[in-house]
Amino acid sequence: MPTNQVVLTYRQVRCSQPVAACDHCSQVARRVWDTSRVAIDIDLDRPVLLQVIVSVHFCPPCRHYFRLQPPFLRPDSTYTRRVVEKAVDSVFRDGLPFSRVAQRLARDFWVRPSERMVRLWCRDYARALPFEQDYQPWVVAEFSGILCVDEVYQDQLALLLAVDPAAPSGDRLVGYQLVHGDVKEPDVESFLQRLSQAGIKPDEVITDGSPLYPNVLRQVWPQAFHQLCLFHESRRVVSAVQQVIQEVQAGLPKAPVAQRPMGRFRKEPPASAGPDQLKYDRKTRLALVWQLRRQGYSQRAIARRTGHSRRTIERWLKEPPTTPEARQDDEAARSDLAQEPSGAASFVASEEVAQVIEPDWRERPAEPPPPEPWRSWDEVRAVRQALQTDRFLLLRRPDHLSEEEQVKLETLLSGPTSEQLRVARRFLVEWYQIPQTERRQRRTHEEAQERWRTWQANPEYRGLIPLRRLLDRMGEEKAARVLAFLQDGRWEATNNGAERGARQFRHLQASCFRLRTDEAIEGVLKAAAWHVREVLTKVKRAVSRSTRGRHPREGAAQPVAA
Repeated sequence: MPTNQVVLTYRQVRCSQPVAACDHCSQVARRVWDTSRVAIDIDLDRPVLLQVIVSVHFCPPCRHYFRLQPPFLRPDSTYTRRVVEKAVDSVFRDGLPFSRVAQRLARDFWVRPSERMVRLWCRDYARALPFEQDYQPWVVAEFSGILCVDEVYQDQLALLLAVDPAAPSGDRLVGYQLVHGDVKEPDVESFLQRLSQAGIKPDEVITDGSPLYPNVLRQVWPQAFHQLCLFHESRRVVSAVQQVIQEVQAGLPKAPVAQRPMGRFRKEPPASAGPDQLKYDRKTRLALVWQLRRQGYSQRAIARRTGHSRRTIERWLKEPPTTPEARQDDEAARSDLAQEPSGAASFVASEEVAQVIEPDWRERPAEPPPPEPWRSWDEVRAVRQALQTDRFLLLRRPDHLSEEEQVKLETLLSGPTSEQLRVARRFLVEWYQIPQTERRQRRTHEEAQERWRTWQANPEYRGLIPLRRLLDRMGEEKAARVLAFLQDGRWEATNNGAERGARQFRHLQASCFRLRTDEAIEGVLKAAAWHVREVLTKVKRAVSRSTRGRHPREGAAQPVAA
């Protein structure tokens, strides 16, 4: 038998009983006869085909014939429940797309259902989950009192998310709502009203700076404190400091552009003989080029002094001599150049050649000096390069800087015109120190408010336009919302719980990427939340562990002697 031939295994399973309860009236019905049905099961070694023998029963009161349903089979189906569970877990737990589930089952378990069948199994599984009846009461019973609310946009679809970030097991989905188009205040109000009717009564609600939430929160939960995400507000401060850095970069002086000869030389010599005639004499210009080469000038320098292009000079130095006189001059120049590789000048150009050579470009008038307080253009270029490569250090927290980065930052802040950078850096550092100390310990609510007022009223910061615009929006009302989390040590400062839920939503869409219907997306969300609850509430049992020599834990049930 060939080694690559697959052997199909047939197994017979008998599920026949003399009596069974009627599926209509639940009365006892006797067996009439037996029949068989075929089912496909999973296996690790080879494909398995089951022949299931079931009993057919007759209920006299209902005048109804029915078959006894085995527990491992679904009604009117060929695949066993184990096949369906593996396919559903591949989608909802492993995150595989529908098109790859069949390949995975065929490789690992010797079954290959169609993609449409996998979609139907997942849809039926999501519909059967008791989300409102079982999951929602469980979330309400263990609610921590902190709620993060955010919206996620995906093309023309928006998702409103509510997450409990302080749950014992981490982020926990409290509720969701799909919205087609842009999210508006009525959508937010209906979503929060539904959570309130389910029993959610938060002490703190965290949102970003969107104007959708303040009015609605005052109507739905007037007793809850509205916390603005500290991370989103820090991004606004960092953006203002970035604008100051860009203005400093744009205000650096620029060195004047060096004037170089432009255009081309004439193709034909002029009619009158004179010094200009020498520029078009081949013998003279070859001698001139080799003379400059012999003196150690590079091809670029020769091109600048003679006015010809660098490619022309390169071609002239490679082409062979065309006349005996030019050949002798070229051979003499080559021999002299080989004897003096250092490029030192060994003779003085003739009077005719000297008239052709233009003044040295290095002897031209020097560039005008940079404006005060700059000392040289090299200093300007160094500061410009430092701002280009190390400007991100101006935006980093002080406790996140290494010693090397601290030295670079001090260099940036010590330039001639770094006063604006120093002000912007102090502005950012004081912002980070408003809610917490340098050791990352929370301040009291009163102390943080006082530091906010001092930071907001600093006249030095109002001298810079980007900082002044930001400070005008940072009033007492904004301070009350940003620093609300300091009133309770258990409260959260950021909306990161909802942000993590939004990222998880995008990852979960991989399994239904081509089928973005409301039902498919809701099914993925409900399945993910249900799996979290299942893991937390499921009784964990020790697997493959011997209990010999282990002492029973306190409070554990002791076996009763017979």
